[in-house]
Amino acid sequence: MKQAAFLLTLTTFSLYGQDKANVNSMLQRHKLQIGLNVSPDLCYRTPRNNDGDPTTDLFIELINKNELFKAGYTAGLNVCYNKNNSFGFETGIQYANKGIKTKIRNLYPLQPDPFSPEKVRNVYSYHCIDVPLKVNYTTGKKKFQLITSLGLTTNIYIRQTNTSYYFYPGRTEKVIQAISSDINRVNVSAAISVGLNYRMNDKNSLRIEPSFRHVFIKRNYTPIGYYLFSSGLNIGYYAHL
Repeated sequence: MKQAAFLLTLTTFSLYGQDKANVNSMLQRHKLQIGLNVSPDLCYRTPRNNDGDPTTDLFIELINKNELFKAGYTAGLNVCYNKNNSFGFETGIQYANKGIKTKIRNLYPLQPDPFSPEKVRNVYSYHCIDVPLKVNYTTGKKKFQLITSLGLTTNIYIRQTNTSYYFYPGRTEKVIQAISSDINRVNVSAAISVGLNYRMNDKNSLRIEPSFRHVFIKRNYTPIGYYLFSSGLNIGYYAHL
């Protein structure tokens, strides 16, 4: 009986030691990781008075009443260098679709006309190449770990579009137009995220991170300056090299 109890105890400690070793092995950080990410975003912009004219404040008030959040996205490739089990640095290249949309506005036709739109909505999209540089802090000794990221992103604007939705009696038409305007082609935004890192195994991990990004520099030279921002849910898959 004593021999059976001794063997049971020895087996239990052996299995516990193996499980602990497996977990510790999985948590050993590989120096280099390569990942893919996609983030559905809610995008908007903050208008600010650049010239101090009280009339400009009235225009900003009208803008805020007419504009809404726009659905956008960010997706791309990332490279991480992990200094140790807690701290790492991350960069990459992303394609982002930001912007705003307007409320549906009445066009007030003089009389009902199937060839004239009754209402319109505009969706303004700003297409960018983003280059992030951020610091990651990871904590936790199990498969699920808390990860916090803080950094700066260089935003390179490549094109702008205006998608107009015209509402006719019984139908809707969509018209996409390119916009050419005098704007800052390069901007810088602050980015912060807090989420979970799931260690699938020793070679792969999955991240889910609510994130927020806001630019520093106004994107135009008009009396009203526009500062884009977005909030999203970033989902990334990383391979450990």
